[in-house]
Amino acid sequence: MTRGQLSRAARERHRIKNLYTAGIAIAALVVLVLGLAIVTTFIIKPNTVVASVNGVNVTRATYNKLRRWDLFQQIQNEAIQQQFGQQSGGTTASSGTDQLQAQLKTVDNDPVDESTLSQIVDNEVLRQKAASDFSVNPSQEDLKASALKDFLPQPTPPATPETPQASATITSTSHITPTATSTPTPGPPTKTPTATSTLPPVPGAQQTAESTYSRYMRAIGQPPSANATDQICATGCPGISESDYLGMIIAPRVLREKVTDKLAATKIMTDVEQIHVAHILTDTPTTQNGPVTDDPVGAKKLHDMLDKGANFAELANKQSADHPKDGDLGWYPKENSGLLPEFINAAWTIPTGKYSEPVKTSAGWHIIKVLERDPKRPLSQDKIDAAKSKLYDDWFAKAKTDSKITGVPSPTPIPTQPVIVEPTHAPSQGTPNSAGTPSSKATTPITNTVPLTNNTSTTNSTSDVGTTPAARPPG
Repeated sequence: MTRGQLSRAARERHRIKNLYTAGIAIAALVVLVLGLAIVTTFIIKPNTVVASVNGVNVTRATYNKLRRWDLFQQIQNEAIQQQFGQQSGGTTASSGTDQLQAQLKTVDNDPVDESTLSQIVDNEVLRQKAASDFSVNPSQEDLKASALKDFLPQPTPPATPETPQASATITSTSHITPTATSTPTPGPPTKTPTATSTLPPVPGAQQTAESTYSRYMRAIGQPPSANATDQICATGCPGISESDYLGMIIAPRVLREKVTDKLAATKIMTDVEQIHVAHILTDTPTTQNGPVTDDPVGAKKLHDMLDKGANFAELANKQSADHPKDGDLGWYPKENSGLLPEFINAAWTIPTGKYSEPVKTSAGWHIIKVLERDPKRPLSQDKIDAAKSKLYDDWFAKAKTDSKITGVPSPTPIPTQPVIVEPTHAPSQGTPNSAGTPSSKATTPITNTVPLTNNTSTTNSTSDVGTTPAARPPG
């Protein structure tokens, strides 16, 4: 080979060597990028700490699971609403469901949702404080036993044949005189036993529940991609394990129930002093969002009518902005009554059979009458439940305050607004008629019921901690 040929061959070998080197470098760079992406996706990002509760870290992987579950629940609820709308002949929009499905698939890369993060932090606070305060730490067997109850088939009551009812024909109503006056009976009412048939359990219910539960666990373990062959995952599933389901969905519910029972066992009395109260409500807020007027014009006039002998029940029926029959609100204890504090505190000072001066609350001006008193009256189940709920809410609020939490933004305080009701005009200047009721010129009150309950709630909705329902399987 000539010198020129040798030179060209050397240059060719050098060029090929450079190409090989560049190819290897590019391949190595691609592998490095892919490896870094894999490490970031499956190791670094899932283990990123998104919050901390008393030193216990909440990772992004745990957050992702609960977030997918929440979206899965929302999709299921949307599907039910759409189905109901179609059965009712209405039109339904699927854009909301499509958006939720898209979010379900991109949870791992989406920004952290504050509500889901707050929920998981609340669950962790509950887990820690239930164990430290009450030694409540349910086992997996306890959690599964509770979960299986959601899958038990419910017995169907037998069909009762309709009995033809004789219809009475009223030929004249001129002689009918309605009697609306009731005489309260002191003490607890006489309870008339009613035959409530207990339906027998469905044969093989436990086996059916276990079978359905197993099928459901297999379904929710599938990925977010829609699976047309699976009715449960037709729009995608959350991709969580049975252990995740029991730990994140069932455990908070079980913990709340056990903590509530522990609190109630020593602090709730089922037989307490109660008063039977009625009221007349008037002079509601002057504007839709405005404060209650400081001048109880209508309430004073109604109070004067009562002083002149007007019947309290009749006046309540005709002039009150709140319309329980005869103004009767029922029986209430002093603690955990559910009524506005100003109302119940004033009511508790009124002698039996007497009525109050006008009492101001956020709902308006009340004239309160105490119909009866009972020093030891059994609480109704709804008031027992309300007392239990308040005990738990107070305990959890303190538990959360005492915890060191990082990663969750503080909630923005919501200004307290007065109860929104329509304005009620005071009755006219007319004098009471012979029956003790205002003349026909009196303004007719509105017919909406004004809430008297105190609806203040604990910050971050602590009453909802651990109450995420388990989606029941179709069919």
